[in-house]
Amino acid sequence: MRVVNLRNWEAFEKEVASKLGYGTKSPGWRRLLFRGQACASWKLETTLERYSSKEFTEDEYYKIVLEVKPAAESYTGKRWELLNVCPETDSNPMVKHAYEFMIYLRQHGFPSPLLDWSLSPYVAAFFAFRPSLSVDCDVAIFLYVEFPTGAKFFHPDKPTIMTLKHNVTSHERHFKQQSIYTVCRRQAKNQYYFCSHEDVFQTNETRQDLLIKYVIPGSEKDKVIRKLHLWNITAYSLFGTEDALMETLAYEEIDQRGRR
Repeated sequence: MRVVNLRNWEAFEKEVASKLGYGTKSPGWRRLLFRGQACASWKLETTLERYSSKEFTEDEYYKIVLEVKPAAESYTGKRWELLNVCPETDSNPMVKHAYEFMIYLRQHGFPSPLLDWSLSPYVAAFFAFRPSLSVDCDVAIFLYVEFPTGAKFFHPDKPTIMTLKHNVTSHERHFKQQSIYTVCRRQAKNQYYFCSHEDVFQTNETRQDLLIKYVIPGSEKDKVIRKLHLWNITAYSLFGTEDALMETLAYEEIDQRGRR
């Protein structure tokens, strides 16, 4: 992982423009993913890692997903087609059979091995600078490229990151936030275990799994959020709930009114 300390928000926009190739020569990377975190010292962790220190096998987590499915269907009135699979004959049940339901669970706060990213650096910036977060520190916006050289080498017994498909039928927030997800796992004794993305990024591999961490001063928060609101990147536009509407109105009528 490469850490880049920036002086201000404008320096980040310049970095993004150079990587995406706006008005300059781009590095030619395929599918750039962005993730914003409100404190630069926080690790890249999934909600499952933050919830439990247990290292789950993919089969164990899939069984948990099957257990919570009836309650989710009863509440929402929706139906998800998940299969009862055998790990000995199906080595990747999550991606094949439960991915869309897992996105729903992740979007509603159920602990998940999915690490969420956005195709938009500005959506990622909102989550880094989000007004409702009262974290007093510099922020981080991560840029991840799985295939910087166009190829990837897999070692089943070592932690490996997989980028999962983007175009799936899922929760509307998935599309509002231009979401895409990665999962990290390793194989041991014919089982796949979910493991930490940090285990991969600490190897400082440059041919694959390239990660750049942009650290931006937290003092840039007001300027960034004002700009994002002008572009209609708000809690309400990204979540679409009543709570998100109140969060957006609170920023506009309390935070912003004092500056008018």
